[in-house]
Amino acid sequence: MKIMNRSKTFVPYYPSDNNFFLLMMILTWAAIASGFGYDMVKLSMQGKLHFPLIVHIHAVAYTGWLVLFTIQILLVRSKNLALHKKLGLVSLGLIPLMLIFGVITVFIINRLQYGTPDSDLHFICVQFSNMLMFGCLAGVGLYLRKNYVVHKRLMLLATLVLTEPGFSRLIYRDGDFSSGYGRFWAVEVLPQMILILAIGVYDLVTRKQLNKAYVWGVLFFVLVTTIEVVLYFNDTWFTLMKNMIGVA
Repeated sequence: MKIMNRSKTFVPYYPSDNNFFLLMMILTWAAIASGFGYDMVKLSMQGKLHFPLIVHIHAVAYTGWLVLFTIQILLVRSKNLALHKKLGLVSLGLIPLMLIFGVITVFIINRLQYGTPDSDLHFICVQFSNMLMFGCLAGVGLYLRKNYVVHKRLMLLATLVLTEPGFSRLIYRDGDFSSGYGRFWAVEVLPQMILILAIGVYDLVTRKQLNKAYVWGVLFFVLVTTIEVVLYFNDTWFTLMKNMIGVA
């Protein structure tokens, strides 16, 4: 298997690229919409469909990212690269806001839910790892935006990380990870990983090689999610999170 050493050795464009990236965006929307849709219906039936203001702000910010990324893909398809570049500057402000609102939401919601059946302080490791991966991948993707081969793959990787809340709400219906690491990994990591690996499969089919930045992105995803799986079942992490949100 050949891995790209320099971007000039990697074919920058292939006729089916636009369709592939659009398909990945559609799958991202499907995962998030189906998961949150199911969750909204369930909460409505339980009379729990009410949230603090910060949750609505958080939702607007993250939905804004999905809308922005979708528009960017459509602009590339229409070859309107000038507007694509200008609109991309919105990310410079949106990404930090997403991370800030994400952290605040984690603090507030976990504090409000503590002591109720909905409380799961162990799960904060998933929430933090999602923000870490998204922030790093999107940040590096923006920094390397002049290398559009690397840029578009890292931005897609960052966006696919955001599918976790959708997949987990759709799959994690019984709220029980007592069977251990395997079930947790299958619910919280595997669905995202399948979408992420699809990028590599596509590049191998079309280019017969992998992009080096993509490979590093996948390794970063594997590292962070491995730590995430370990932390979820770690009692020290639980104690640390109790202290962090101020309920110890």
